[in-house]
Amino acid sequence: MKNTRNARPASYFPDGLNEEAINELIAEVASEVAEVAPPTSALIDGSAAERRRRRIERRALTGVVRSLPVRPSITTHIEDIAS
Repeated sequence: MKNTRNARPASYFPDGLNEEAINELIAEVASEVAEVAPPTSALIDGSAAERRRRRIERRALTGVVRSLPVRPSITTHIEDIAS
């Protein structure tokens, strides 16, 4: 037995994207991807990746760790008050 109660016609597209609209979007993206510039020599020989690695290393080495003051715990403070 087929469920025809919730069946929609083949032309029903709740988001408004029918097959024609989807094909147009695919063509638009394909043309944008085709326009991507070729990689530079720095990307090809790896020197850009090496510079990036050195920058990351330098930032990590020069980063300052925030130090927070040490405070006594609340339970220690309450015990001191009680005595």
